[in-house]
Amino acid sequence: MTTPPFSDEVLVAARAQAMELDLPQACVAGVISNTHVLQNYAALVMDFALPDTCEPAGDYTP
Repeated sequence: MTTPPFSDEVLVAARAQAMELDLPQACVAGVISNTHVLQNYAALVMDFALPDTCEPAGDYTP
């Protein structure tokens, strides 16, 4: 994963502004922390190799 050209604080502020979200400064560190956790989970999913021969699940039963 590459390092973004902007700081995490700047990116969080820009994303909040784009969504017209009032994000208190006290919450920014938590948002950044949770974003890093989610990036790690996303990397796990994206790095899981599936062959082209995999069949889709037929039915989903919770």
